Formats: sequence, structure tokens, C-alpha cells
Amino acid sequence: MDLLLIRHGQSVANEKGLLISTDQDGLTELGKKQSVNLAATLERFAFQPSKIYCSPWARARQTAELLFEKSTPMTFDARLAETHPGIYGSWLEADFNRAFPDFNRDIRNRYENGESHLDMAQRVQQWVESEVRPQVQDAGLLVAVAHGGPISVVLQHLLGVPIETHYPSFTVPNASFTYLKWRPDLHRYCLERAGHV
Repeated sequence: MDLLLIRHGQSVANEKGLLISTDQDGLTELGKKQSVNLAATLERFAFQPSKIYCSPWARARQTAELLFEKSTPMTFDARLAETHPGIYGSWLEADFNRAFPDFNRDIRNRYENGESHLDMAQRVQQWVESEVRPQVQDAGLLVAVAHGGPISVVLQHLLGVPIETHYPSFTVPNASFTYLKWRPDLHRYCLERAGHV
């Protein structure tokens, strides 16, 4: 089964420059327009999902609802959520980086009352192993609507880029898609197409 990773459209936190924000952070008007435009792009490439997984966080959920018809079955999976920033969810990213300049040098550093990026990476890797790998020989397209961090983890995990020393190796923009094709002859996923609106 091929894999299509989709990052949500612009959120209020993205517009304001916040650090990660919370599960309640929704799309801006621009983010909604981006999602509608992305739906047209996916249609142009004839991407037809067989299964859809989505982060339960508001900005991902709203994006998925704009991308796919309401009748399309969708599984919300908390393992696809962004790193929980704990008490820093309302901080500006620039302010956090000034206050804690060494934080992002070690993926194990944990946000107070939240997670570390390693915590997030481990749950996303577990999702890949339980939901993606068992279906690689099946026909169809598995879609995941998520966030920048989890998408980087999925790509790194499937493409063999070490998480603990190179996170994040992939930075994907809002309202973007990354398409990986399963190659049975190579027994692995290959990045075939990526784009954004």
C-alpha cells in the first residue's frame, strides 16, 4: 500500500509564530483556503485514499474534513499528534528559543509538563509499525493527515534516517503532501512526489 502524508494548512499558531501550540489550535482563513486548494491538487494527481488516519488535533482534523468528503471513513489516532509542548504552548517560538537556546540540540529534552521530541518520535514510529508496515503488500493508498514533526519522523523512519541524531531531517510546509510508493522489488518505500499549495 502506498503512503500519502499530508501536513495541515496554516493554523492560528503558525500565523502568530507560536511554539507548537495546543490540540485546540485551528486553521486560519488562509489555512482553510490552502486545504481546499490542496484537495484540488490531490484530485489532479488522482490520489484515492483506501484508508485515512488523522491526528485528533484541531488543525489536522479541520484540514482532513476539507480534503475529504464527510462520508469518507477516517481514523483519528493520537499517535500522529505533534509534540506536546506542556506549559510552553502559548509561547512565541522566538521567545522560547531565546530563553532555551540549547533545547533543540537534544531530542530527549522534555517540555515542562509535556513531551520530548523523542517521546513523539517513538509513538509515531509505533504507529508506522502497527498501521503501515503490516499493509505494505496490500493494494491502495494509506493517507495520514498530521503535523510537521510526525511527518518528519515517518519519513526518517521509512527512509532510514536516524531520529536521535538528525531530527528533524525533513521540514514540510503547511498544506503539503508527500507521496511514498511501496516498491516490492526493493522491499521499501521510495519518495516519489511531494508538493504544496
